[in-house]
Amino acid sequence: APNIAIAGVTGAVGQELLALIEQRQFPFNDIKFLASARSKGQIHSFMGKNITIEELDNNSFKDIDIAFFSCGGSRSKQFAPAAIES
Repeated sequence: APNIAIAGVTGAVGQELLALIEQRQFPFNDIKFLASARSKGQIHSFMGKNITIEELDNNSFKDIDIAFFSCGGSRSKQFAPAAIES
């Protein structure tokens, strides 16, 4: 199963992505929550695990197989190349 990341996890679209992953039982090995600096360090419960939000940056996608972007057009455009390179 892939390692996945959600960029913009704290926003409305990010929360909807999490709901869909859980509802549809999307298979994954590990999940990384990414958001802005102001959300860094917050802990969210997801599928029985507590996951700490990390700040989205160019190094966020190491060992990530699939990245979901829900952080707005400019931020997605800024960080998508880093995801592709990883």
